[in-house]
Amino acid sequence: MKNFILLFALLCTAFVSRADQLQALTQQQAEAAVAYLKKEPIVILWCSCCDDDLPQKVTVNEVFYKKDDEGKYYSVILKGRDESGQEVEQYLDLAYVFVKKGKKAKCLGKVLKFDCDPCTTPFDWSIQYDR
Repeated sequence: MKNFILLFALLCTAFVSRADQLQALTQQQAEAAVAYLKKEPIVILWCSCCDDDLPQKVTVNEVFYKKDDEGKYYSVILKGRDESGQEVEQYLDLAYVFVKKGKKAKCLGKVLKFDCDPCTTPFDWSIQYDR
């Protein structure tokens, strides 16, 4: 019974840990992400692992990184506008940021060759999303 409880706890931890895969970054990872995103006019933000989260296309106006309060990790912050014109300012998890590669939307974390699971395969960039 103890083994079952331990296994269950580990599985729950693994499931929950998917939510923040590439949000706390090294400086090198943050710099690479910012350099890449500065060249992108539009990104799709979508936590495909999260219940009831819909893809959101965002026009990139500004992207930068900053250190966390402890000075150990870095976060990438995106400022822009969504399709309805609303301002967006969001700390990014690179596992859930999708960039246009050809006709497909691909996970930025995967494009940059970082270890992550975006919980989806590349998808058609031109899909219209119901809000």
